[in-house]
Amino acid sequence: MKESIKEKIVGTWKLVSWVYQNEKGETVHYFGKNASGILMYDKSGYMNAQLTKGDRKKFVSDSMGDGCSDEIDNAYKSYAAYYGKYFERRPGEIIHTVEGSLFPNWQGHNEIRYGEIVDDLLVLSTPPIKTGEGEVVFHVTWRRAK
Repeated sequence: MKESIKEKIVGTWKLVSWVYQNEKGETVHYFGKNASGILMYDKSGYMNAQLTKGDRKKFVSDSMGDGCSDEIDNAYKSYAAYYGKYFERRPGEIIHTVEGSLFPNWQGHNEIRYGEIVDDLLVLSTPPIKTGEGEVVFHVTWRRAK
């Protein structure tokens, strides 16, 4: 039987990798090999996750609201972020109850993550997700921030 990880995940984590395997069995780095991110869990049950491609293109303008369609499209597709509450439904099964998200479909939704801690690494995996490339399982590896 798996042991509870709820108390062990409290803190700040830095992204190591965000990958999935495609139907050919190839490992795909979802935001590239130089992606970065941060994941935080606090003792009161709140969490937030932010992930970004390493090579994001800047807008021509320094104003957030002045990007052209291509700039806005690229910015959206190169960043993932959400926050909310979390709880452990079963040992190793963490539920993120999304209160706000860059992807509006997640707002009010429960995101399931299967977690495992090995040394200073936290590996969170998703249930199978249907995509344009078929069904995939994401594996996001985090290292405890120091």
